[in-house]
Amino acid sequence: MSLFRNKTHKAENSIDKVKLKIKDALNLFDPVIIYPYRGYGTGEQFFIEGRVLEKEDVIHSEQELSNSLWNNIHKIWKRYESDEIPGVTIEAEMEGIFAKTVSNEEGFFKLVFIVPSEKKITDGWHEALLQITEMPYDVEFEKTAKAFVLISNQQNCFGIISDVDDTIIKSSAMNTLKKLRIMLTQNARNRAAFTGVEMLYHKLSSKDKNPLFFVSGSSWNLYDMLVEFCELQNLPKAPFFLRNLGLSPEQWLKQDTSPYKKEYISQILKVFNRLSFILIGDSGQKDPEIYYEIYNEFPGRIKAIYVRHVHNDKRKTELEQMAKKMDVPFLILTDSQKALEHASEMKWI
Repeated sequence: MSLFRNKTHKAENSIDKVKLKIKDALNLFDPVIIYPYRGYGTGEQFFIEGRVLEKEDVIHSEQELSNSLWNNIHKIWKRYESDEIPGVTIEAEMEGIFAKTVSNEEGFFKLVFIVPSEKKITDGWHEALLQITEMPYDVEFEKTAKAFVLISNQQNCFGIISDVDDTIIKSSAMNTLKKLRIMLTQNARNRAAFTGVEMLYHKLSSKDKNPLFFVSGSSWNLYDMLVEFCELQNLPKAPFFLRNLGLSPEQWLKQDTSPYKKEYISQILKVFNRLSFILIGDSGQKDPEIYYEIYNEFPGRIKAIYVRHVHNDKRKTELEQMAKKMDVPFLILTDSQKALEHASEMKWI
């Protein structure tokens, strides 16, 4: 299977390169943009990731389309049919600190900022300016973009790491056909949030004093929809860690999402190495197993685990047995109120 995946990945890259050459020769490019994701970091280092793409007005503009089946399907298609631009040099500045990088073969980039020891950056959200300094194609492009970065100097007691699907947003992830129908026919404005998540996440994050991170098996292609959903539901602003779906051996479409989520959570714990964390997920897939592994690999770093129960009684029994192996609170929830009450009893909110 890995040989097949390698061949498929190479074929995909070859097709992409030919496609870029044809577009360049015939001047078929749409305007190119920097599409940054929300960044994160500490007073010592911080990061901004994103992608260089051809602009799709249906995705990348402020226009609001009617909630029709066609518009929703059109947006989903354009999200996954994205035209990435490799080899673009990007420079960035935030708080007088600079970084530079080049977009990879899928248009992704990562900027790493090292903060000088004499420099102090306050907690909270900061604005960074990104700009294209070298473009390898003869194409119209928007030279600059703004990104927002969450900084935590780790002076507070904890952070929060949360799943998305069936944790804050009703997705029916256990029912493939129903999940697909929801994705194709609904947008950020009519997707449903679980009752109580707004209050729970605001109380826990305490106006960004305790940093919040969303870690999901969903694709980066859905980033704009997830950001809009959280804004409409008045959830706290937070960085997202999503999955790069593709045809390489590491990004295989049918591959288990667990390695991605575990890697991201480990990365967050290593960057914010002085914080303990509350982990929030659901019982539908592998969140409890991932969190249990993290609990064992980072002793003393997990403050509590909250799991929304969306599965059957057998699964609930499995989780109850797992909870007995841990010496931190492991709550199996039917709603957010129980988590609020527990966090209040523990004086975390």
